[in-house]
Formats: sequence, structure tokens, C-alpha cells
Amino acid sequence: MKNDSRRVALSGMMTALGAMFMLLGGVIPAATFCAPALAGLTLVPVFVEGGTKLALGAYAAVAALALILCPDKEAALLFAFLGWYPAVKWKMDAALKPWPRRIVKFILWNGAALAMAALIFFVLRMDEVIAEYREMGRAMAAAFALLANVTMALYDRLLAIWRTLYVRRVKKRARSEA
Repeated sequence: MKNDSRRVALSGMMTALGAMFMLLGGVIPAATFCAPALAGLTLVPVFVEGGTKLALGAYAAVAALALILCPDKEAALLFAFLGWYPAVKWKMDAALKPWPRRIVKFILWNGAALAMAALIFFVLRMDEVIAEYREMGRAMAAAFALLANVTMALYDRLLAIWRTLYVRRVKKRARSEA
């Protein structure tokens, strides 16, 4: 019982921290892509302590809060469409061998990004975002898509490093103090 309440408390704190990162992303103009990444990092301790279900619950709460409260709707949509990844990464890593795992991850990332773009362009009609992408041109948009995939691969590695650091340092220290 004591461990369950600690897990739920940690999940609540990390959810609040993730929501705070998303709100700060709306205040700082250049943080459209950084805020969702930082909010995703808050899901790692929730996953380590409580598993996939608790991490997905925290993701859903942060995504809902971001969509409702965040002034930068592009960042909120980015988290809503890609923020699930830190909660399920290790299940995919355990289930698949390295090369199929990389292919599946790139398909999932690009599918989520395309679904988000379709929502922005055809359903929500976010004129400012559409204008930004139209100004880019096709070559720049292709370079942007390539850079997005490289960034996601680096983010995948960052999540693994953050999980290792959390388990070795933070969790170990918390056990010794308890």
C-alpha cells in the first residue's frame, strides 16, 4: 500500500512538472520543440517506478492539460501525438530485435507526425503553422523531416541515458535514504 501511494504521488508530481514544461514552452517562443521533449522526460521516472500503465496515464494527463492550457498549440499537439513514446519505448525495446525495432520506431514516429500534420492542415486549419510550412518550400520541408527523424533517434538515446541515470543515481539514493 505504501509503495502504491508513492508511485501515484510520483506520477502526480511528474505530471505537474510535464505540464509546467509545456506551459513554459508557450511562454518561450523557441521552445515549440523543446517543451514536448522535456515533458516526455518526466515520464521516465513514472515508467521506472510504476510501469507502462501509470506512465501512459501521466502522458494522457499532461497531453490533456497541454491541449487545454498551453498557448502554443503546435507544441501541445506535438506532445499529444508523440508524447506517448517515452511510456512505451522500453516495451518495444524488449519485444523487438535492434533493426526491426529501429524500423518500427521510425514508422511510428513518422506516422504520428503525418497524422499531426494532417490534423493541422485539413481539420484545425492552423493558418500560422500552415504559412510557416508553405514558406519553407519542398527542399526545406524535406530537410526538416530528415532533421526531425535524426532528432527523434537522438531523443530515443537520451531517454535510455536518462533512465539509466535515474535507476543508478536517483532511485538508488532514494532507497538508501528510506
